[in-house]
Amino acid sequence: MGGLLALALGSVPQAATGAPRSAAGSSGDATATTTTTVRMAAGDQLTFTGHGWGHGRGMGQYGALGYAVDHGWNHQQILGHFYGNTSPGNIGNPEISVELTGYTGSQIVVYGTNLSVAGAPVATNYAVVRVNADNTVSVSAAGGCAGPEYGSIGTYPPGTRIGTETAASYESLVRICESATATRAYRGAFTAQRNPSTGQQTTFNIVNMNDYLLGVVPRESPASWGSLGSGRGMQALKAQAVAARSYAWVGSSLSSGARTCDTTSCQVYGGAARWPALTASGPVLESTNTNEAVMQTAGEIRVWNGSGAPVRTEFSSSTGGYTVGGSFPAVPDAGDAISINPNHTWSATYSTAEIAGKLGMSGVRSVTITSRNGLGDWGGRVTGVVVVDAGGASRSYTGGQFRSALGTDRFKSDWFTISGATNNQAEAVVRALYQDVLNRQPDPAGLAFWTASVTATGNPQVVTNGIVYSRERLATMVATEYQGALGRAPEAGGLENWIRYLEQGAGVSDLQVGVYASQESLNVLGGGDTPTWVGAMYAALLGRPASQAEKAAWTQVALTQGRVLAVTGIAKSAEAGQARLARYYQVYLGRGLDPAGVQAWLPYMSGAGDFQVPGFIGGSPEYWVRSQTRFP
Repeated sequence: MGGLLALALGSVPQAATGAPRSAAGSSGDATATTTTTVRMAAGDQLTFTGHGWGHGRGMGQYGALGYAVDHGWNHQQILGHFYGNTSPGNIGNPEISVELTGYTGSQIVVYGTNLSVAGAPVATNYAVVRVNADNTVSVSAAGGCAGPEYGSIGTYPPGTRIGTETAASYESLVRICESATATRAYRGAFTAQRNPSTGQQTTFNIVNMNDYLLGVVPRESPASWGSLGSGRGMQALKAQAVAARSYAWVGSSLSSGARTCDTTSCQVYGGAARWPALTASGPVLESTNTNEAVMQTAGEIRVWNGSGAPVRTEFSSSTGGYTVGGSFPAVPDAGDAISINPNHTWSATYSTAEIAGKLGMSGVRSVTITSRNGLGDWGGRVTGVVVVDAGGASRSYTGGQFRSALGTDRFKSDWFTISGATNNQAEAVVRALYQDVLNRQPDPAGLAFWTASVTATGNPQVVTNGIVYSRERLATMVATEYQGALGRAPEAGGLENWIRYLEQGAGVSDLQVGVYASQESLNVLGGGDTPTWVGAMYAALLGRPASQAEKAAWTQVALTQGRVLAVTGIAKSAEAGQARLARYYQVYLGRGLDPAGVQAWLPYMSGAGDFQVPGFIGGSPEYWVRSQTRFP
């Protein structure tokens, strides 16, 4: 890699913790205006890296597990963290109506070893249930799930319940035929009626809340979680049970009139058992761990502080590390980083043609992330995306809309970054960095190495840091200061000494003090005359002439207290730091230093800023965009 072969990044000063992460004075960790653009051509691929799975509102299920197992929280601590401004409440064990969406629009066939209609036993194990136009319910005997159908058992009032006389075991629960050979058992009973909005026959499961939750919690959180962390995972299942109970009790706005349904539109409910068995373990769909979680939290919900009203406790698989504000305050989710969470960080790769097809475009020229919510890594969840099509027209999306368009199965959340780049884009930014940092074109090996790195990650920061901390760049810095102070190139011994000095943590101002305070500098810049030397040093370090008063003051310091103190006062001043910062802005961004840039970056210039600031600016979205126009 030519001049970069000697890189030893582990031995050089690294960026200060908490330093800004993007250019132009913006903080990459908490900005709503971070812009990232990737330009695309036919045949390109684009990789998105993201955090979390789902909408991110309320409790994260993996976060609950992490807080339980890794942090030792109980279920009330978990719920209190995710559902701010709420408190524990209790509703007992009321009945709840669940719309069984898989049977909507058709009659049902029910089965029971001791089948009953309206509380009275019937002389059949199979019955066909139809809803009439007036919402009365007709029930006929049947020979099995696939028929044949025999004579009428009777016509019953709207809302009539079909169940079993006893429910002492899974085998004695009432079942619905899913096919000619498969049945699914539910606790409670069934009713059927016509949806007042659609006119379709709709089937409800009427069941006590706790019995309903026995079929919900293992569908929403794996029952095996309860055994993790020597049983601490049970606290996550308890939190899930309370959240599911509270969510269901508030209910969903369903046209059928049911309080909730059995899909992700409400929350997943699978009933109690299924024949033939779905797994080798048997037909039972409930689990000991989740059953315990439900019963040990019986009646518990969350209520709003002040009003005491039940809370619609939303939850999703993984928040990615930060929840979304809304009904509840946004909070960090340290639990989400639990090691078994496959969704804490994810990636998805799409071709240009695939993105265009999913967005309904003829082609894609570029994808730009225009804004974020400011919470968490990369600046948080994406709130704005602009896609330019093949004809140059722009379309705007929210992060959620963009995610939905690309497919929520692969594109797991609206918290994402563009983590890959095309080869041409990566090569452009590498060429620009070599030119701006080292003032030369890259050698073939260096170009290939760093281009591959940027293509894989979409992040030029690692390249920038590699170059600005390289020995070649240190040698360039030493040579620049020698030329300014002494009018010559450094000798081999001096060059090596100063490179080591910088590698040990010294800054450019420390180098300037050592070079400009020398007798040789006094002779070269001032001809041995101290006032002349001070004036030349002002011009070199501050980029302006010294006033008579400044020249007189620093001459007095140099003559009475030594040249080292004089150079230190000038080289380490805020004005000198700002002058160097302004040069970096001009070289890297092609523009002047703005007030926001001064506020963000000037504090770093008194220390290792000559390494940190070029690294951060060179890795910024603004620099990326400019590099694409300089090296198209």
